[in-house]
Amino acid sequence: MDRRLIMKNTNIVQIYGKHAVLAALQNTARKHVKLTTTNDLYEKYYDQISPYKLKVELKTEREINSLYPEAVHQGLILHTSSVFLYGIESINKITSKNHSCIFMLDQITDPQNIGAIVRSALAFGVDAIIIPEHNSPNETPSLAKASSGAIEQVPVVKVTNLINTINYLKKQNYWVAGLDSNSDKYIDKSSMSNKTVFILGAEGKGLRKLTLENCDFVVKIMISDKIDSINVSNAAAITMYEYYKEFGIAK
Repeated sequence: MDRRLIMKNTNIVQIYGKHAVLAALQNTARKHVKLTTTNDLYEKYYDQISPYKLKVELKTEREINSLYPEAVHQGLILHTSSVFLYGIESINKITSKNHSCIFMLDQITDPQNIGAIVRSALAFGVDAIIIPEHNSPNETPSLAKASSGAIEQVPVVKVTNLINTINYLKKQNYWVAGLDSNSDKYIDKSSMSNKTVFILGAEGKGLRKLTLENCDFVVKIMISDKIDSINVSNAAAITMYEYYKEFGIAK
């Protein structure tokens, strides 16, 4: 493996909250450093924590609140390695499949939106989420919490260049559909295939010009004319459902 990929995957992150922490503990791709919690919670979740033989740092609730004043931590903070992947080569097994759906996020910077998109991706059988290395967040506590454990099962891949990645995926027989509210075509089966990449842009800005130019299709979601747009994580979930309705989950 590329040395750069190995170095990237050793980044240590913090994960907060019951569901996110307990899901992360079960992920063998992570290397756990320590768990910070209270004595009461350690006893409550002992059966779920003890099999992993990690260092447990016991603090009072007041001490934890002082250490993590802005976190909705629920008394559980896991220090562990990031599961973000780097480079399109990291999902070769996915891209070689005959049935696959991938989502690409063009400079979406809100970790909670990305976490919500990852959660929907797990619900609708999306194979991976691709984001640019620059102008997108690293794995953060809020992203992991918003995914409600889905980040442990859906690969999130950072790439250095979205256009190069689009071209690579086209060579792997993917059709590429960009979402743009200015399109005159609604999303339907004709803009999808067994192997489809959907690209969503940042709210307000939308897809960048060069990204749009490299799409095979540009489509939009049908919504009421009483509103101009919807949250990007909601748009992603609707798009995922449309694909799932037509093609189901790849086996």
